[in-house]
Amino acid sequence: MAVGSLLFLAVLAIVHHPMMVSDKQDPATVQRVQQQEQRLALEMTRLQLEFEQRNQEERPGPRQILEPNQSQGEEEEVWVAAEQGPNKVAWNRWHCGVLVILLLFELCRPSVEPESSYDSSSEDASSEEEEDDAEAAPRGACTRHPDFPDRAALEHFYEQHLQGVSKDLAHTCEFVAGLVSSLLETCRVLTYQTFLPQLGNCIGVASTFEGWCPHRDPKAYRVLVPLLPPKGHSFRLEMEKAEGALEKPGHILVELECVCKRERLLRDVLCLLHHAEEDVSDKQGPFRVHILCTSSHLDVGKTTLWFHSLVGKAWALMAHNYSFQLTAQPSASSCNLRLTYESGRALSIEVILGVQRGDSLVFLASHGAETGHPSSTVWLETFAVQEMLFFQLMSRYTPQDSCHLKCLQILIYLKECRLPTLENRILTTYHFKTALMHLLLRLPLSEWRPEQLAQRLQDILSYLRRGLEEKRLYHFLIGNSALPSQVPVPRAFQNAKPLNLFQHLALEPAAHAQATSEFLEVMEQVRALFPQRSK
Repeated sequence: MAVGSLLFLAVLAIVHHPMMVSDKQDPATVQRVQQQEQRLALEMTRLQLEFEQRNQEERPGPRQILEPNQSQGEEEEVWVAAEQGPNKVAWNRWHCGVLVILLLFELCRPSVEPESSYDSSSEDASSEEEEDDAEAAPRGACTRHPDFPDRAALEHFYEQHLQGVSKDLAHTCEFVAGLVSSLLETCRVLTYQTFLPQLGNCIGVASTFEGWCPHRDPKAYRVLVPLLPPKGHSFRLEMEKAEGALEKPGHILVELECVCKRERLLRDVLCLLHHAEEDVSDKQGPFRVHILCTSSHLDVGKTTLWFHSLVGKAWALMAHNYSFQLTAQPSASSCNLRLTYESGRALSIEVILGVQRGDSLVFLASHGAETGHPSSTVWLETFAVQEMLFFQLMSRYTPQDSCHLKCLQILIYLKECRLPTLENRILTTYHFKTALMHLLLRLPLSEWRPEQLAQRLQDILSYLRRGLEEKRLYHFLIGNSALPSQVPVPRAFQNAKPLNLFQHLALEPAAHAQATSEFLEVMEQVRALFPQRSK
C-alpha cells in the first residue's frame, strides 16, 4: 500500500508539474515549484519511515523459537522466510530509490530542458531591444516600408543613371592597371643603378577597382604604387599615437645599411655606410635618396614631385606606342595622369605612393597627407588594399548579379549627385561603404540575390540610421575578429580595440545634428524614387 501511495504521488507530480518552454522563470513560479518540492520530499520521508516500520513488525527474527506443535518442515519454511526477509527489504528499498530518482528527475526536468523553438512573430519587445544592443544587424529579409521603392523602381533608376558607368568598369580598370604597369617598368629602367627608391607593382584601389563607382569621378581610378628602399638603405616606420583617428599618421625614416658583402660578391652597389663621399662615382652621387628627405624622413611633397618628373620622362620614351596623349599633373600628395583621346574622351588616373608596413598589406600612403598636418613628412595609414580584396572576395561568393554593389551605387549617387554640395559633409561615402561591408558579413550571402535589392537597400539605411542614433559605427577592419581569412589583416589590428567612426558625433552635438540631417536628405531622395508615393 505504501508503494502504491508513492507511485500515485509520483504520477501526480508528473501530471500536474508545470512544464516550462524557456529558461526564464518568474519569481512566483520558482517559489511555487520550491514549495511543492519541499512538500513532496516530506511526504516521501514519512511514507518511507512508515513502510520500514511495518516491515519490521511483520518480519520474524532470524532465530525465531519454534512452537511446540511445529514440525521440522515448518521449521525449514520459517528459516527460509527469515533468510529471505532482508532480501525483500533490500528489494523494496531499491525500488523506492528508483522511484525517488524518477521523481527528482521530473522535478528538475524543467530547468534543464532545452528551450523550445519560438516563432519570430511572437517575440516580445524586450528581446528585440537586447538584439538591438548587439548592433541589431538584420538577419534576414525585412519587411519593406510602404513608401519605400520596390525593386522595379530601383532597377529603372539604375538603368537610367548608373548602367552606363558600370558597363565597362572592369575593362577600364584592366586597361588602367596595364598602362600604369608599363609606365612603372620604364621608370625602373631610368632609376637602375641609382640610390633612389625602387617602385613596386601597382595595386588598384578605391571604388572603381572595388566595383561600385557610382559616377564618372575624375579621380575614381586610383592606383597605389609601393615604394621600396634603394640599395644600401632601409625604411623604418614611426607611427604617431592618434586615438580614434581613421587614418593614423606616421613617418618614414630612411637609414643606411651595410652592404659590404654584396659589394664584394656582386659588385653592383657601393656601401655608403663605409665609403667616403669622394669614393662614390659621379653617376651615383647625385642620385641619392636624401634629396627626397627632410631630417632623414621621407618627404611627401618631394617624393611626389620626383615621381611626377620620372613619369614624364618614362612617357616620353613610350608615347609612340599609344594613340592618346598623357599629361602628368602633380599635386601635393599624388600624381594625376590625364589621358586625352582624339575623340575628345578623357580619363583620369590618380597615382598615390605608399610604403608597406612589414609583410602586411597595410600602407603608409601619400594620399591625403597634405590636409591637416603641418609637417611634410607625415604619411597616413590606409587599409585600401584590404577593402579592395574584400569586395573582390564578396563578388566571387555572392549570387550571380548580386545586388550589394547596386545598393551602394544608388546610395552614393543620390548622396553626391542629387543633393546640394556641402564643403564639410559629416556623413561621408566611407560611412555608407562601412555599413555595407558589415552587413555582407552578418547576412548570409544568399540574401543578396537580385530580387532582394529593395530589402537590402533598406537594411543598409536601417543599419546606418541606428548607428547615428547610438553614435556608434565601428571600423570594418580594426577590431573585427570575424574577418574572412582571405582578407590579410594583421592579427594585431584584428585584436585591437574597435574604432568608432562616429565617436566625434558624441562629443559634438552640432556635428551629430548635421549628420542626421544629411542622412534624412538621403532617405528623402530614396523615397522619391517610389513611383506612387502615398500622400
